[in-house]
Amino acid sequence: MRKSLVVLSVVVMIYGVWAQSARRAAAAPSVHFAPAAVAAFQKIDAERIRAHVIFLSHDLLEGRGTGQRGGDIAAQYIATQFALYGLKPAGDNGTYMQKVPMVGVTRTADTTFSIVPASGSPRELKPLTEYVASDETQQPESTVNADIVFVGYGVEAPEYKWDDYKGVDVKGKVLLMLVNEPTSAAPIFFEGKALT
Repeated sequence: MRKSLVVLSVVVMIYGVWAQSARRAAAAPSVHFAPAAVAAFQKIDAERIRAHVIFLSHDLLEGRGTGQRGGDIAAQYIATQFALYGLKPAGDNGTYMQKVPMVGVTRTADTTFSIVPASGSPRELKPLTEYVASDETQQPESTVNADIVFVGYGVEAPEYKWDDYKGVDVKGKVLLMLVNEPTSAAPIFFEGKALT
């Protein structure tokens, strides 16, 4: 009998707290949207959004890279959609576009990369197959004379007890590292196969 009374008392107490919360929620002012906003919400069509995403993510747009053909096609597509929706152009010369100066670094066919050891012959490496490197100096040629230090994946992640830099002096050195992160099927280690 005591157990039943205790359970009943707890149920009544929980109901009382819930009822009080419900009264407060009912008394709180509700959010009201302008009729124009409600009308706009009602016009949202998931299939139209899906169609835009399918086009913009299509291989035809080649990744939509900045300053590349696919990016220009995507920008023109979006500008056309703006016009169809009746948005007023606010870009350069009454358009939806705005010129933004950018600098691009592109490897030319005659690009070379070689490692010159302290003794022995230089080793020529093939770009994008044997190495990936970038030079942000915007100069036609760069020469680096420094020791190379291998730092695994170049990852410092104390939450996984992982530190590729522990005990490694990297000052003034060129860092050689593997792409991505340590691989694992265990979701508790670098979230498994997902790239973090």
